[in-house]
Amino acid sequence: MEIEFYEIIIFMLVYGGLFLYTLRTISLRNKGLAYIKSALLILFYLFMTTVIWSTYQSEQDHVNDHSGLDSINIMGEATFVIVGLSIYSIFLLVIGIYLKRKKQ
Repeated sequence: MEIEFYEIIIFMLVYGGLFLYTLRTISLRNKGLAYIKSALLILFYLFMTTVIWSTYQSEQDHVNDHSGLDSINIMGEATFVIVGLSIYSIFLLVIGIYLKRKKQ
């Protein structure tokens, strides 16, 4: 499974935009709403990691079932992509917190 560079850029822009928008709209005055939006960010991250993992898993299964060649294992690449997403999410979190403090 080969990912093109433009696909990564589009993914980063959409994911980053949604992440930062949700993070910036978290009100510190309303604690209940802050918890809900924080849980939404965690669920969004978990959803994205699940989609990445299942996409790589289904690609691996498809190639192994239908290629007639030796079995391949691309789950190391999936782990690498998920680690990259985790680092990017932490980076977005730091930027979001910085922007919230700068706004106040």
